[in-house]
Amino acid sequence: MKCIKKYIKNERGSQLIEFIAVFPMVIMAMLLIWQLALVAYTVVVAEAAARDGARVAAVGGDYSAAVDRSSQGLDVSTSLSTGTTSYGEEVTVTVTAKIPTMKIPFIGRLDYTLSADASMPKEEDED
Repeated sequence: MKCIKKYIKNERGSQLIEFIAVFPMVIMAMLLIWQLALVAYTVVVAEAAARDGARVAAVGGDYSAAVDRSSQGLDVSTSLSTGTTSYGEEVTVTVTAKIPTMKIPFIGRLDYTLSADASMPKEEDED
């Protein structure tokens, strides 16, 4: 009976068991933080690319090339629309970017897109 009580009160290895239980949660938290960083990066780059594309489209340049240069590393598509406001004619460039995702264990790869747009007044040629 003394031998059994000795093994019950023994706490050798308990820290290892606790570490093994918590370690997957630490890894998942780190993966979540990294994924949030990827989403934030995509938001910032897509908005900047839309703004750059709108600036180029306002002067009649190749807005698609400007968006591609500004959004290196992302899978983007662009569209251009024009409209008239009380200030005059303006151009709007819409950038749709695919958010890079990691393959999450037991879930897989998630497929999300983000859309950003920017408008600029169209500049007239001074001839």
